[in-house]
Amino acid sequence: MNLNVSLVPFREEHISLTFEWIQDPDFQQLFLMRDRPTWDGHIKYFDNMLKDPAQRVYAILSEGRHVGNCGVKNISLTNKEGELWIYIGDPRMRRKGIASHATRLLAAKGFIELGLERIIVHVADFNVSAIKLYKKLGFIEVPVSDNSKEWTNRGCNIIRMELKKQT
Repeated sequence: MNLNVSLVPFREEHISLTFEWIQDPDFQQLFLMRDRPTWDGHIKYFDNMLKDPAQRVYAILSEGRHVGNCGVKNISLTNKEGELWIYIGDPRMRRKGIASHATRLLAAKGFIELGLERIIVHVADFNVSAIKLYKKLGFIEVPVSDNSKEWTNRGCNIIRMELKKQT
């Protein structure tokens, strides 16, 4: 199946559809969202994210249609690492290989455009499909060394995986 997957910089035109996706309780659970999203909070979140120099955010397009979002956050040029995140928001477009293509594209951007040497992901232990995807793409599980507040009180175990740049 030709998915014609591409990543484009996230823009204002992507905000409304993204807000629709995050209203889904299943989506909220998978992505460990703490609070029920509000429109004002959503706008503020993306405004802050897009202004943050330690993040790059992209809309995922398949056949030219916005189907999800992804990005690299916590970019450290000193440590040459960043944290990848991705989701296919449109439930009809899941399990079609789009996330796999988009993750490969995003990792390439991290390694080539940002000069990263390591990309990490944090995933809930119950998100089996994401874990399978990351393993298929070469991510390996590593101990969670980060005990920050971001990962406490989430009601599950967090798995940390990483992908190193091929030399």
